[in-house]
Amino acid sequence: MKKRILFTICLFLFCLGFGAVHFAGEYFLEELQPSQTEKYIPPDSTVHLEGEVYRKEAREDYQILYLKSNSIIYNRPFKNNSLQESKILLYDPQKTAIKTGNKVQASGNLFFFDEARNPGGFDQKFYYQKQNIHAAIWGKEVRVTDQKVSFLQDKLEQFRDKWKASLYEAAGEEDGGILAAMIIGDKAGMDAEIKELYQVNGIAHILAISGLHLSFIGTGVYQFLRKQTGSYLAGGVAGMMFLLLYVMMIGLTVSALRALVMFLIRVGADMSGRAYDMLTSLLAAAVIVVLWQPLSYYDGGFQMSFGAILGIWIAGQVQRKAEKEREKGKNSRRESGRLAGKWKSSLMASLGVQAVLLPITLYHFFSYPLYSVFLNLLVIPLMSLLLVLGAGGSLLYWVFPQGGGVLIWICKRILDLYEISCRAVMRIPASEIAVGRPELETVIFYYGTVAVALWIFFKHVGRRKWGSLLCVFTACGTLMLAGQVSVYGKTYITVLDVGQGDSIFMRGAKGTTVLVDAGSSTEKQIGKYRIEPFLKSQGVGQLDYVFVTHGDSDHMNGIEEMLSRQGRGVEISCLIFPAREMWDEKLEALAALAEQYEVKIRTVERGQGIISGEWRITCIQPEGKDKFEKGNEASLVLDVSLGKFDLLLTGDVEGEGEKILEERTGKSYDVLKVSHHGSKNSTSAEFLEEVSPDYALISAGENNRYGHPHPDTVERLEDRGCSIYTTIKNGAVTICTDGRKMEIQSFLQE
Repeated sequence: MKKRILFTICLFLFCLGFGAVHFAGEYFLEELQPSQTEKYIPPDSTVHLEGEVYRKEAREDYQILYLKSNSIIYNRPFKNNSLQESKILLYDPQKTAIKTGNKVQASGNLFFFDEARNPGGFDQKFYYQKQNIHAAIWGKEVRVTDQKVSFLQDKLEQFRDKWKASLYEAAGEEDGGILAAMIIGDKAGMDAEIKELYQVNGIAHILAISGLHLSFIGTGVYQFLRKQTGSYLAGGVAGMMFLLLYVMMIGLTVSALRALVMFLIRVGADMSGRAYDMLTSLLAAAVIVVLWQPLSYYDGGFQMSFGAILGIWIAGQVQRKAEKEREKGKNSRRESGRLAGKWKSSLMASLGVQAVLLPITLYHFFSYPLYSVFLNLLVIPLMSLLLVLGAGGSLLYWVFPQGGGVLIWICKRILDLYEISCRAVMRIPASEIAVGRPELETVIFYYGTVAVALWIFFKHVGRRKWGSLLCVFTACGTLMLAGQVSVYGKTYITVLDVGQGDSIFMRGAKGTTVLVDAGSSTEKQIGKYRIEPFLKSQGVGQLDYVFVTHGDSDHMNGIEEMLSRQGRGVEISCLIFPAREMWDEKLEALAALAEQYEVKIRTVERGQGIISGEWRITCIQPEGKDKFEKGNEASLVLDVSLGKFDLLLTGDVEGEGEKILEERTGKSYDVLKVSHHGSKNSTSAEFLEEVSPDYALISAGENNRYGHPHPDTVERLEDRGCSIYTTIKNGAVTICTDGRKMEIQSFLQE
């Protein structure tokens, strides 16, 4: 490090930038400050917009236009307001013929991006904040006002569209979508199931235009032209220009910018006759990225892209050190432990990447694909061949379809091998381990143990006992990271924000996991995008019991979805239904689906339930002989108790069901999950008098068409002195109790 002046400067700037962003970013970063539109225009307002298109994205039913230098006119009574917005998204369902560089005018409904409302949820607001985009408009009318175009960008987009069409025609819709994602960075047409299959198995990185793609393309052109011309300068300039054009075509991303900067530094070192230092190059690229997008410090793509290269560098240093030590021992014929062969180098690199990325992977994705290290040994070596054949074959297909078709056919067989391998790995026990999101102190401990282990290795590599200690230190860090979410001694109960619907997760003091309902009438794919991410963020890969209170879709369509995702999502061990006499046709269909996926089915009625230590979940009603009308009235009602703590879960019970419930509860409750999302016809004053709750939890969707929770219901709860928590205002609401005292936490600040 003594002569690494550039490294020292970059390290200082990187750390200084992080400190400034982390501790004072809201004071000087435009991305973290409310925009003019956020300040002065309410959501769902009709606005008029004029701006310049700097990027386009195609979707099946619409196109997304990225606009800059925007002027927004908002009509208010007696007054017109004109605001300036640096960047904004315009959704165009008409797919108006527009080119990059055009100026457009549009009118439509303004909306803002959603922040995460549950632990583990996707934060759409922060995703666009990183790009300094604060708002979007769903366009009703879009027209071009200035035909001026960015000539080079327009030609590159045309070339990209033609290339994409060639990939789809040659490879078919499914494989063409995969190749388009890998080669030109267009994931819009990729099959969602295949994409998830790659993600679950830890090989989704092959879908991103990464350093592998850019270094392969840029280095290939550079080395070819350097050999042809005999000039480092000519080859370097040509390689740089070619790579710049490719990045402009696919769009600038964090990984693309990182690879581009590192390639430019490498070629620049060759051209100037200087030695190339990978670590300095990596750090210089990081500084440039955070200058471009300061919030990249918190971006998973940034962390994984740079962490992967750091892991490869560390693995290379370890391997070189080990080889030097073995070279010293040649005279004594100690060569049995020598790291020989490319497959061993690949394994070392893969292990290095996984060691660095483990906490990052768990923080952003909550689970770890256990066999990804070995699966990548197959995937990555074939990736170079796939890129060459895919790019070359699709371009050749334009002029010589038969020849290009042969190359694409080989690509399809490689993709078949990827899919077969992924599905085979998923059938192996513990292929994916749900660990949960680690705490900061756990991450620090892990990296600390790895750093100590590496220090010991480099200082004492020749001593066998130190090698053993290296393994012990690293294993301790890994186990600490993997086991940090296994919380025992307390019971956690979370009412999830699922929009207009219900879903309550409970984990007992001894680790028993229970889900009560999972459904929504306002959110799509609620199981995949809200419930499963939450469960995995809590380290839950399998649910012991799932209660279904009744057959309304806003209580059970997420369960249907989770059943269909067995093997890919969170496993369900047992479904628990109300008494058989209370089933309607929807519950019948759900039971049939559970049998199809070989999930156990049980029924529960009054007096029955689950006992785990002191934690009890008991059914209060219905029982088989009740004459309730099927549906809300016959909802499963559960008493949850631990020591002095009592919670009442009421599903959608109302009418005669609620009147009978008044007679059956027989005690007061600390917490009431309010029935039927706080509707007017439930939670009567007489019922509240009987159960006398201190806290009320209401699950309902923002601006729902039913008006839940109804003001009359809220007033009745307030009259009883209840502290009210709603998912509308609070997001997910979590209760933590040890049976003696309890704490309630809101995921969102009001």
